[in-house]
Amino acid sequence: MAALKAEVKAKPKARPEAEVLNEKKPANQSAWQTFEASAYTADCPEGCSGVTATGIDVTGTIYHAGKRIIAIDPSVIALGSTVEIKQADGTTFEAVALDTGGAIKGAKIDVLVANETDAVQFGRQSVQVRVIN
Repeated sequence: MAALKAEVKAKPKARPEAEVLNEKKPANQSAWQTFEASAYTADCPEGCSGVTATGIDVTGTIYHAGKRIIAIDPSVIALGSTVEIKQADGTTFEAVALDTGGAIKGAKIDVLVANETDAVQFGRQSVQVRVIN
């Protein structure tokens, strides 16, 4: 009986549900959400201009302001948003939503890569995404 009392005393008190629900996230940071990710390149035989929906020329780069470039559905993630992406292997990187795509609807993102080989290697994968600003 004494052991049980000691165990009960050792357990931390649960925080009230209202306190947990009202816990503040860092400014402008959303919760992680699951997205399907694929990759695309600015260099394709037809249908590509090398210019994003926001007017950025990406023919020679996959970065803007030090962050990877992604295509998003603007009804899900606003154009210009910075996001953090966590891949299944735990790798994370920051990206900026500067492009849209006809096949990018709902919880899907397209990561800009340098060439078709990189796109094939990236494949399709489930990733975690959160908007950080």
